[in-house]
Amino acid sequence: MVGSGPGGAITARRLAAAGKSVILVEAGPVIRRKDMVKEAGYTLSKYFWDAGVRTTTGGNVILPTLQARVLGGGSVFNSAICMRIPEFALQRWQRDHGVSIGYGELEPHFEAVEKLMGVREVEPAVQGRRNELFRDACDKLGMTPTVIARNEDGCKGSGECLTGCPNGAKLSTDLRGVPEIVEDGGRVYTSIVIDRLLMEGNRARGAVGHVVDGQGNRLHEVRIHAKAVVLAAGAIATPLILHASGVKSAPIGSNLQFHPGTALMGIFDDEVHPWSGATQGYHCLDYLKQGIKLESLWAIPSLLSFRFPGVGTDFKRHLADYKCMASWDVWVSGEESSGKVRAMPASSKPNIRYTVGDGDMRRLQFGMVRIAEMFFAVGAKSVMHGVHGLPDLLESPADIDLLRQKKLKPADLLVGSNHVFGTTAMGADPKRHAVDCDGLVHGLDNVYVTDTGVFPGTCAVNPMLTIMALADRTGEKMVERYA
Repeated sequence: MVGSGPGGAITARRLAAAGKSVILVEAGPVIRRKDMVKEAGYTLSKYFWDAGVRTTTGGNVILPTLQARVLGGGSVFNSAICMRIPEFALQRWQRDHGVSIGYGELEPHFEAVEKLMGVREVEPAVQGRRNELFRDACDKLGMTPTVIARNEDGCKGSGECLTGCPNGAKLSTDLRGVPEIVEDGGRVYTSIVIDRLLMEGNRARGAVGHVVDGQGNRLHEVRIHAKAVVLAAGAIATPLILHASGVKSAPIGSNLQFHPGTALMGIFDDEVHPWSGATQGYHCLDYLKQGIKLESLWAIPSLLSFRFPGVGTDFKRHLADYKCMASWDVWVSGEESSGKVRAMPASSKPNIRYTVGDGDMRRLQFGMVRIAEMFFAVGAKSVMHGVHGLPDLLESPADIDLLRQKKLKPADLLVGSNHVFGTTAMGADPKRHAVDCDGLVHGLDNVYVTDTGVFPGTCAVNPMLTIMALADRTGEKMVERYA
């Protein structure tokens, strides 16, 4: 099992619970509460690939994307949002890609992982004013605010999800999933980077990798032999491992997809204290079928402040307003955008190319306009939008027309996404899809994929819970096959 994030840990747990001999390998180290530092630069440089500055290249946008490198993967640093794939999105997978998994079949797997991960709605006491303003804005504009469900137990509203929960409340897979694997006899090894699989015809006999130290320096080689291999290294790394193993069918590494998004900040006359409260407490799902999701958001100041316009005195003026700001974001389905991932020449590092399509830009623009309207509806005195070519701030509701009428291009705003998927797409046609509906790589006998690379298209919502359910299903299928 390669990768200990939401997909890998859940598949490994299912196999270990059935009495299978499981070895779980993670490229990053273990992080404990005592290791967590409330400073983004330190956290990103130590626990993320490429020191947290990984971006796409080529295409029409430079899109930052954070990919964790730690036991528990992205579940350690994300906002813990847990959402089931909507039925309309799964039906689209069925129609467009021949996916044979029905919603009823996924239901018990969703229930199993929700129980394991302690999924529950954000408590009112830890929402904080930033989230409550989002709720009130939805109410005023006739939209539906929905309380976010997360995998946590005892959240105190510290707003530190991105640097690791200081209270141990976020039930990431290093806390739920990995311990159960060990209890059932599985073995877990950290700081081992897998380079390639040991292939013999259409079968993998195991994997070859190397141990790294705390600075990521290569130490010595590792070989692991296995009856079957599960790749859950993430939608960026998994296709590169397959390519390095000589498995180079056209769909592998193609169909790279994100949920492109951007954030706006509303500035109020009174203090909001945006750092207080759940990182993300409310979202609006009214526009999901149109491929648009609106959310309340928080990230530590050192990350959000780089969105501020100006330098010197102007920049300091915006910093002074921080305590009076709320940050909300929009992200879109990405269904009209695409890219691919390949290894750089003579290197194992990824070359990630991505182009944002016109349809997704229109969705982003609609969402940005809607958020600006929401801010003014609850009394913001101005809105910081981050769009090049417009005044730094929208000063009144009438100014929203400037944003609405702008011919927006990807380079006009800061677009980012940590939802990455599609590079080992699941489906019926080996010419279009990398894996079948059980996660088995087409053309191979015993290599499976259980990370978000298997999504053939958008899941329409935050992807963690859906990949957990699919990973649990794949684990069940493997238990049956290797009985």
